[in-house]
Amino acid sequence: MKHLLITIAALVLLGCSKGWILDYHEPAEQFLAKDAATQAKPYVGRHLKITIKGIVSKVDVSNPDSSMVYLKNGIECNLGKWSRMASRCKVGEVVYIDGFLKRCDDDEVLLEPAILRDPDAKFSPIKAKKI
Repeated sequence: MKHLLITIAALVLLGCSKGWILDYHEPAEQFLAKDAATQAKPYVGRHLKITIKGIVSKVDVSNPDSSMVYLKNGIECNLGKWSRMASRCKVGEVVYIDGFLKRCDDDEVLLEPAILRDPDAKFSPIKAKKI
């Protein structure tokens, strides 16, 4: 019985770890949207949360499973089922978005999953560190 409980606890913790990190961990790095495509590449596919500050260019909540917030400079942020959070973003507004970097090319950056970050939280963009 003890081994079963340990196994279940491990599965729950591992299965929820991205959500836990997204909600409660400090970002490994923070970027301005204009710099993300060139500086954030070392974070692609890593289990490290980053923050991107940018200007909203479009919001799409038409797919209930994939609410998207687009920032200028080719940044796409998939807020998943958080359509209410995504719909709070207005075109032209400056937002801070936390997420995991899924793709980072010169013309497209994708944070997935992603959530809005408190605009009053500390934000210190610096050049990406070697990881």
